[in-house]
Amino acid sequence: MADPKYAGLPGIVYDQPDVYETSDLPESEQNEFCDAVESTDAIEVLHISATEAHGRFADKILDASKVDFSDRISRKPRTGYQARRVVWEVSGCDDKEETLVQRYNRLMCEITALQQDILQHQEKEGEEIQIADPSETDDLTVTGNNRTCSVSAVQLQKQVVELHTQLLNLQLEKQLGVGVMESIANPHLATHRRLTSLIDTLKHSKNKPAAAAGTGSTAATGAGGSGVTYQLYYSPEMAKLNQLGPTLQLEKRIDKLEKLLGSDQDKLSRLWSWTREGSVLGAVTSLGQRLSLLDPAQLDHIEGRLHSVHTKMNSIAENKQHDPEKQSKVQELYELVQKCDVLCSALPEVVERLVALQGLHHEAGEFGRTLQQLSVAQTQLSGSFNNNEQLLNSVNDRFADNLAVINNNIASLDARIQAIDK
Repeated sequence: MADPKYAGLPGIVYDQPDVYETSDLPESEQNEFCDAVESTDAIEVLHISATEAHGRFADKILDASKVDFSDRISRKPRTGYQARRVVWEVSGCDDKEETLVQRYNRLMCEITALQQDILQHQEKEGEEIQIADPSETDDLTVTGNNRTCSVSAVQLQKQVVELHTQLLNLQLEKQLGVGVMESIANPHLATHRRLTSLIDTLKHSKNKPAAAAGTGSTAATGAGGSGVTYQLYYSPEMAKLNQLGPTLQLEKRIDKLEKLLGSDQDKLSRLWSWTREGSVLGAVTSLGQRLSLLDPAQLDHIEGRLHSVHTKMNSIAENKQHDPEKQSKVQELYELVQKCDVLCSALPEVVERLVALQGLHHEAGEFGRTLQQLSVAQTQLSGSFNNNEQLLNSVNDRFADNLAVINNNIASLDARIQAIDK
């Protein structure tokens, strides 16, 4: 932990990394390095041709991505540099059939290589080329009994040139088309381009009105006569029924409710007043709760409670004292309770409003106290102003008296000076 006595010192930067710098060495200790290479017999200098080296290692790759020269002990052996050659195959993979484009390219490469080999052989060995099996060629001459033949290099070269000319005359792009060539060479890219062009065509195509029939068809044509064709089946009657389905169901439910409840407003008002609900769903829920009380399992319990209440009412009626004054007070209390029931419904809203106004009342009280303090301070300031005014008046009077005394003294002093001068 750093010493706190060094904290807050000037010149220390805390938001940057620490950098330790030293001054340069003195001139006597600075060694001058010379880049010149000493020529001595102990060192053998190799003269390597860059062109030959590039030609030798042009098609080779040195992979150093998995090099491991460490001395760690593990089950896997250490991996060094991996030198490999890259061979480009004109034909397709072994497990896939050759396409037309791949076969055409392979034949072109083989014929070109054959022409080069014939030219090299003609320059090195002569005009004749030995062939082991002459059975399939009519123009070759057999020499000796060893079933070998010699063919002229010029004649073979002419045949190769004819084959090359035939391949060039095929002109696959003109016969098959550029699109077919691309689809054969790279089917995924061709499919992607075709789909992209079709989507662009559909985006930019204008909306044309189609005949609304039971079975209709519409075609979106792309470039070159190719396009995406889609069919639209539309039935106006079914669509209209699907649109009117929810409305018909709602009308059926309303008719059923009107048949059950009726359309008399007096009955509905009595239902609302009896259930104390403002909607049909609330009234039905209230009726369902009351109907649940008529369950036979609960009727015995309700009957027992009613019997006990009836017994108590009879005992109260027997013990009742006929006091008109008390009856009038009870009636007044009952009427007061009825009035309070009407007010109780609005009481929660009043309470919520009072709670909401509590903060406002508190702020108003603080504002009143602040005004009272301001009035007291204003009274004190007015009193202090009056006192200061009185003091200022007294000071002015004293200054006037002192000024008169000073003037008298100056006048007497002038008179004395004049008397002395005379």
